[in-house]
Amino acid sequence: MQIRRRVFGAWLHDLKVGWGEHAYRSASAISPVLAAGQIGGLHTIGSSLAADGHSLDNVLAWFRLLALHSRTVRHQLEHGGVESLASGWADGVLHQEHSTTVVPFEVLRLRVQQQLAAAAQPDAAPGAHLALVVIDSVGNAECAARAARHARDTFHTGETIAASPTGKLLVLTHRDADLGRRTLSLIDALRHDDLLHSTQVRVWIEPLAMAAEHFDAHLLSLAS
Repeated sequence: MQIRRRVFGAWLHDLKVGWGEHAYRSASAISPVLAAGQIGGLHTIGSSLAADGHSLDNVLAWFRLLALHSRTVRHQLEHGGVESLASGWADGVLHQEHSTTVVPFEVLRLRVQQQLAAAAQPDAAPGAHLALVVIDSVGNAECAARAARHARDTFHTGETIAASPTGKLLVLTHRDADLGRRTLSLIDALRHDDLLHSTQVRVWIEPLAMAAEHFDAHLLSLAS
């Protein structure tokens, strides 16, 4: 079932008024996919809107607004559409990671949920196969950028590196026999960086041996 043209046009108008020209142009660009009313297209839409620089909160707000007037969209969001949008948005952000080493904290939360869902034993403690390496630095933006560069140099095989709202760097990685060595290598690189000599930097592996359903709350607590 397709979205009615009148409803779609009114939604674009509301985006332009409420969120500005950039939101209007981005939503117009994904209109062929959205107008078809196929839930599979929401992943592509999320990725496209992330690439255009829109936050996940804004993207979800736009679709909640559209759902108020479109039964098709409301049905999609209630049956996996929110997850498809969010997953696509995360993929869109991570696709640009070559130029933005550190991704938003929301991406880390989504990646954790994806890892847990893909686990062979979803009820197992996350700490059995996942780990977070935390880098907590006290310094200016340049120091934070140096710490992020060292983190990426050390964890360079697809690990997600995110910035918490308080400035901590969080590296989502698999718990394996090499994790300790790599963490010590990161600590050594930070210690021998001349530009960080006057900066206090702490690095640790966060224990994650708890039930999977409490993992997101743990992330939020760690990031605060």
